[in-house]
Amino acid sequence: MTAPVTFILGMHNSGTSLLARLAALLGLELGPEVLTRDSFEAKPAYDYWEHAGIVELQDEALHRLGRHWGTPQSHLPIPPEAWSLPEITRIAEALGAILDRELAAARSSNRPWGFKDPRTVRLLPLWRRLLAKRGLEARYLISLRDPAIVTASFADKGRVAPADAEALWRRSYLEALAGSAGAPRLVVDYDAWLDQPETQAAALAEFLGQPQAADAALAAVRAAIDPALRRTHAAPLRLAPFTVATAECLRAMIGGREPEARIAALLDRAAAADRRAAARPDGTAAA
Repeated sequence: MTAPVTFILGMHNSGTSLLARLAALLGLELGPEVLTRDSFEAKPAYDYWEHAGIVELQDEALHRLGRHWGTPQSHLPIPPEAWSLPEITRIAEALGAILDRELAAARSSNRPWGFKDPRTVRLLPLWRRLLAKRGLEARYLISLRDPAIVTASFADKGRVAPADAEALWRRSYLEALAGSAGAPRLVVDYDAWLDQPETQAAALAEFLGQPQAADAALAAVRAAIDPALRRTHAAPLRLAPFTVATAECLRAMIGGREPEARIAALLDRAAAADRRAAARPDGTAAA
């Protein structure tokens, strides 16, 4: 039986790169096409551990859907009918070819395969179709970081307004919750790698079926993280109540807990907000 495909989800700047690296050290196959610092002429501050082909295709998909992460429309809902557009179907077929190739290689090495890309969370309906067509299952690692810090950082990096960055943060995690419902999932706290590394390394190793490798993961964490780089104080941003509620729900899930009523209420609230947005001429709704 083929192991579940592992999706590493989270907003940009939320610790997904570190999580992908640790997952790889715990036996997850990321494939030969991952983006590291050496993949770029102007080297970034850290390795991305993203699949180059998937990133390219998903960036194109978001552009064609009018939801690219560098635009003010990045956080708006994607209409269900959009997944059947010819250009999106073409991209889906190309992603499916990558999926087939990577899974075949992973099977030959007897390792589970997965990938990390912050863009994925907006395209989960497409990925669910690809997996269903192949009879594959999924499991999800969700990296969480303080939304005030992420919003400020991403607004600067993506050159978008803080309000749009916050809305994309909220959309990313609400869609992560909706898209991973019913599947194995683990919320991982970025700051806990400094505050509670032993507990979190053990939870990650257990989730990936490698409990005996927890000590190795812990050693890798300590080697990878410089505590001096952590921003201990959030940027002076006043987050919307809905953003705060989303973050609080995700924090309650850390370690594998599933507060089902709380998650359901949050997703109901999101659906209601989208219905209100659809009724407005500008397509937006108050948080």
